[in-house]
Amino acid sequence: MPVRTLAALVLVVLVAGFVVASAPAQSSGKATATAAVITGDLGRVTRVRASGEDSASSSLSAETPEGIVLGDGFVSVVTSVSEGSAEATAEANDLELFGGLVTVAFVQRKAVTTGGRVKYSGLVSGLTIGDEEYDEVKGTKTFQFEQGVVTANQGGAGLIVELTSEVDGIPAGTEVVVADVSASVSGAGGGSATPDPDPDPTATPTAEPTAEPERTATPTPTPRPRNRQSWRERLMSKRFVFPVGGRATIGGPFGAPRASTGRPHAGNDIFADFGTPVVAVADGELANVGTLPISGNRLWVYADSGDQFFYAHLSAFSANAVNRRRVEAGEVLGYVGNTGDAEPTPPHVHFEIHPNGGDAVDPNPFLVAWQKRAGSASRPDTAERPGTLVEVRDFIEEQ
Repeated sequence: MPVRTLAALVLVVLVAGFVVASAPAQSSGKATATAAVITGDLGRVTRVRASGEDSASSSLSAETPEGIVLGDGFVSVVTSVSEGSAEATAEANDLELFGGLVTVAFVQRKAVTTGGRVKYSGLVSGLTIGDEEYDEVKGTKTFQFEQGVVTANQGGAGLIVELTSEVDGIPAGTEVVVADVSASVSGAGGGSATPDPDPDPTATPTAEPTAEPERTATPTPTPRPRNRQSWRERLMSKRFVFPVGGRATIGGPFGAPRASTGRPHAGNDIFADFGTPVVAVADGELANVGTLPISGNRLWVYADSGDQFFYAHLSAFSANAVNRRRVEAGEVLGYVGNTGDAEPTPPHVHFEIHPNGGDAVDPNPFLVAWQKRAGSASRPDTAERPGTLVEVRDFIEEQ
């Protein structure tokens, strides 16, 4: 075979091999995440699920089953096949199980995967089993007690309580899981190329001189989709406003220890004159308007952006503060106060930011930016102030 013909054949084969190897196999991909405040034999409380390109979140939205008393709870899930990621978070606050046999101030569990191994994290604090108290539990721990077993921080479960003997009519073998999460990703972003196991044979060229084939142009790589706007960029946008409609001082550092709850401070305290209006930071929907021993008068704003904002210690609610009611940025929700465990402190609003409904982040840089942008809104207002406590309401339902 002439050398020129042989060289052409080799080039054709190499080019063909390059084209085959460059064509990625199609993969539908799958990303799923679930989170529940409570699961187990007594029933399920506040569970959400997401798959594909999706997200969901919810606060405590139903009565708890018999044998469970729960002050508050929160769940959030986010999945993305294109980014090959899934995340689930669940929290439970002020929990009592089996008539107070097991109590816990706070349980949080989080599962995160980016297509490989799932990583779990979380915290159990203020755990009491019978007469034994455990301030904070880190890592997987098992506690034996007369009527059962408690396991903390195991896999996707924040707390597992299993009875080994009957308690108040609840049979042995009953299991309750607190802060139950899972996250998984498979085939995300398209699979790697799989060579054809039985390719068609290449035709043998004739002995006639063959013109040198044109070089195949290097395939133009498909542009990767632009990253979505980060939550930091989003929260700095003009769709958000400062949560206090008057002169205010931002304090209460994020992450500082809190003796009343046994966990770090999850927000900032915004100090202002008693009765200063408190407003919605964004367009969205109200949730969990009501009163708790620690938070006092509190509510959540679930913004249309997917972010969630928590307000606590209000002196009173406005007439607009009704569960599931739509609100606009700047709409008055209540008034600055010191209800709950803030009674001995100067009036302020405890304010938290949960991007995409996930874990709380330090709100300080956003509060500073929003307050600076507020301009005239930061001047003291002259509105008539409400009384110390106009009314106490819990889980107000729209009539």
